[in-house]
Amino acid sequence: MTSPKPLLGRQRRAALLLALAALGTGGATSPRLDGLLAVNDAPSPCQGVRVKVFEGGRLTGEVTVLPGGQVNPAGTAKKAAPRFEKGRAYNLQATCISVSGAFQNSELSFKAEGRTVMVVFIKTGFQFRRGGLAY
Repeated sequence: MTSPKPLLGRQRRAALLLALAALGTGGATSPRLDGLLAVNDAPSPCQGVRVKVFEGGRLTGEVTVLPGGQVNPAGTAKKAAPRFEKGRAYNLQATCISVSGAFQNSELSFKAEGRTVMVVFIKTGFQFRRGGLAY
């Protein structure tokens, strides 16, 4: 039998994920989950994660992902949060933004297939995870 605490944690994360997905809909009836999504799994030393998005070796966007669920444009271009086109190859390079001196870099290369890319804030920093199919 599972203890109530882990179950509540899973329910909290699921509720947060659904709430964040709804925020990304812009009032549409179905969420567009073919982009970046922030999930706050545990208190993290990262106050945000700066993500550079490359397509075919060319920088196409840069965003800051915050633990509260916001995905804000960053860099000089200030483009909207990235959406990934099915069948195209992408490379994400991310860095933890921290005032506590924590340092972490991570990279993810993938071919878009309609799955969300989640930036998950965890106790030791952050990690990339792939979500379910969106299209």
